[in-house]
Amino acid sequence: MRDTVTWKIGGEAGFGIMSAGIMLSRIYARSGYRTFATNEYPSLIRGGLNLVTVRISTKSVDAMSREQDVLVALTKKCVEECKKDLSENSIVIYDPKDGEYTSDDFPKPVRLMPVPLLAILHELNASLVMRNTIAMGATLAVLGGTLETFSQIIKEQFGRKGDEVVNANIAVAQKGYDYVKNTYGSETSMHLAPGGAKEELLIINGSEALGVSAVRAGLKFAAIYPMTPINSVITYLADHAKKYNIMYVQPEDEISGINMALGASVAGVRSMVATSGGGFALMVEGLSLAGMIEAPLVIDMGMRVGPATGMPTWTESSELDFVISAGHGEFPRIVLAPGDAEDVFDLTTAAFNLADRYQVPVFLLTDKYLNESHWCVPKNYYARTVAIDRGKMITEDIPDSETYLRYRTDVDDGVSPRTVTGVANGNFISNSYEHRQDGLMTEEANERRIMVDKRNQKFAAIQSAAIAPAHTGDDNADITFVTWGTTKGPVREAIKLLSGKNIKANMIHFTWLYPFPEKAHEMLKKAKRLVLVEQNSMGQLGGLIRKYTGIHIEERILKYDGRPFFPEEIVKRMTL
Repeated sequence: MRDTVTWKIGGEAGFGIMSAGIMLSRIYARSGYRTFATNEYPSLIRGGLNLVTVRISTKSVDAMSREQDVLVALTKKCVEECKKDLSENSIVIYDPKDGEYTSDDFPKPVRLMPVPLLAILHELNASLVMRNTIAMGATLAVLGGTLETFSQIIKEQFGRKGDEVVNANIAVAQKGYDYVKNTYGSETSMHLAPGGAKEELLIINGSEALGVSAVRAGLKFAAIYPMTPINSVITYLADHAKKYNIMYVQPEDEISGINMALGASVAGVRSMVATSGGGFALMVEGLSLAGMIEAPLVIDMGMRVGPATGMPTWTESSELDFVISAGHGEFPRIVLAPGDAEDVFDLTTAAFNLADRYQVPVFLLTDKYLNESHWCVPKNYYARTVAIDRGKMITEDIPDSETYLRYRTDVDDGVSPRTVTGVANGNFISNSYEHRQDGLMTEEANERRIMVDKRNQKFAAIQSAAIAPAHTGDDNADITFVTWGTTKGPVREAIKLLSGKNIKANMIHFTWLYPFPEKAHEMLKKAKRLVLVEQNSMGQLGGLIRKYTGIHIEERILKYDGRPFFPEEIVKRMTL
């Protein structure tokens, strides 16, 4: 029996590739296994090659392995594209009608397992889209699973379509399962050891996790124009708006979206926008408006490959410099970057609290890999009570004898108390012009200087709240990887693999990127050998580190081909 198996399914868009991967993850999560699933697909509605890879393990899973143990190929193109990444003695499930293969067609010895998918569909008079369901049944036979949990998931997923659809899917799954059992018997030898997770596990993608976390943190308004890779947060918020008494608006464009969200923020509710690089480019003037009127706002920035449209369905982390420097003029903002689904929960909560506490825009830098991968986390992790900090908010009426100054300057941290709509004597003017303490516009030199200094006071206050990078691994390690965002998981796995080669390594992982955390300087100075790992071509975190600490990290592992890091790539670089 095996502790870990990596499974991949591939076929054209419209074949149900994505749903197959999610269902397999749920099957094994409910059976006590840890899983991780990620996808690859071109920007096509139909055709092309869509791939979903699922790693299933009795232990924690931090990243995807490059090599696959089981390949389910629903097209010939899938076999040709994926055969280079098969491990020795991998199992290849395919329909012989798509093409016959011999062991000579593969770079490593594999076990070929033809399954007549189309013939089974014809026999049962089932729809062509059910090929993935047959393949799932065949997969469970290969991995030593049963159909009981899969049948329950089919009922949950297709129940609204009626008993006929549910029963048809269960029937074809049974046929695929029986065919493999009866034809290949014990030849599969890919059976997994029993799963040992005690807690209830949740399968959730990064964008859904952000939506859940935002609602838990008190979100009441979101204006989001659809754009890969943040669309799942829209689906979540739109589907649950009534249940959680929130408002989701799909604006006509990103310019409208950020202005709507700022209006909601000024009115006193927690608000957010989500977008990617191209959409954020349209929001920059609104970002500057947030800086001028000191309105709290959370921005989910889902990075993908650029510049311009680039490769819109692939991953990259190359917009750190963009969000730090975007805007007209100077004003404070905060930049956070989760590395996995658990980070998403913690940092989304922090983002809303920080936005309110310091009355600034706060970025959550996510990426396609984080947003669209399906993570396996303990369900109770997302059920925890969260602390809500609304900062200096006035909710009670102000006496007639007092004069309310929205931008009063007699504050030590640059943060002035703000009112919400409806507070008596708490009205104020808020527009894009420079202003006096009462909000009325001004072009006076001294008033301008006073307001800039007031806003800039926030930098020191924010620094006091900065989260130090997380240090994991042996303190006396020979190698210290420096990372941010979703390089976290692959580096963590690489450290484990290097340990098996008697190479000690640790990691300094940044989730708080700007203002640059001062505590990072001493941590970096203590390292024997620094190695920067980033998902971009210029080492943007490295540039930030050099700017604020003077430390130049010469040794770099950078990847920018649109694909996520594999731990094996990092290990290979460190063992050359």
